[in-house]
Amino acid sequence: MPPLVYLITGANKGIGYEAARILAEKLRDDAIVLLGTRSLKNGEDAIAKMKQANPSFDFANVQLVEMDVSKKDSIQAAATFVKAKYGHVHVLVNNAGIAGASEGAVMCFQVNVFGVLDTLAAFHSLLVPNESINVVVGSTVGAGVLSSMPSDLQAIFEDFNQLNETSVRSLTADWIAWAEGNPSKYTWPDATTTFGVYGVSKTFVMAVTRKWAADHPDIKTVIACPGYCATDLTNHAGYLSAADGGERILFPIFNPDKTESGKLYSEGNGHPFKL
Repeated sequence: MPPLVYLITGANKGIGYEAARILAEKLRDDAIVLLGTRSLKNGEDAIAKMKQANPSFDFANVQLVEMDVSKKDSIQAAATFVKAKYGHVHVLVNNAGIAGASEGAVMCFQVNVFGVLDTLAAFHSLLVPNESINVVVGSTVGAGVLSSMPSDLQAIFEDFNQLNETSVRSLTADWIAWAEGNPSKYTWPDATTTFGVYGVSKTFVMAVTRKWAADHPDIKTVIACPGYCATDLTNHAGYLSAADGGERILFPIFNPDKTESGKLYSEGNGHPFKL
């Protein structure tokens, strides 16, 4: 049986790096692990780091895919490359994400929300119906933010089937207007107590992922929370290691019988989308 193809976005460091390493070491010849990275140099450094940490394994099953999820043309080019070289993607892990504090709200939404939508659109035809697994890295933080929203906003996110890219772009623009003190249609939760743009971006991404799962029932789609991990994204303040987070986002892959499409999982257990 030929090896299965696993693609992880944002995999040159942090949780994505650890997830790629774990897959490569556990699955060996049964997997081709595509390490998604904005910079091939960073990807090469990541593979070198893996080899240094485990000299007994050559990590020949890890290959690089240049991919910047903030740019639709880069995502499409990556999909074209993967299709030409590998044909299919059996497991897609949408891991790439940023905190947004330094990058700004527009870029945070572009990476954390629209980057996922653009990746799913570009790679959908490469996924194998009734076989592939799509994992989107979410966060229980998003559930907390949803709980803090007024009822009119909660209704929008809970009735996720009404969402589309146009309405999501309008809502993200409304959040930015509100956060900047400009007139907005909705009253959003206090950003200082809900992890700023990062927190609300996770509410958005979980809602659009639930809709994508409902629209594509032949692709198992699971949202996985890695927990509070010590990575660059958290300024290394988390109580879990990046490796812990890597294991957690791979839970749906190694435990397919314990997960359902369209659901959120944290620490291997189902978690509500609203606290």
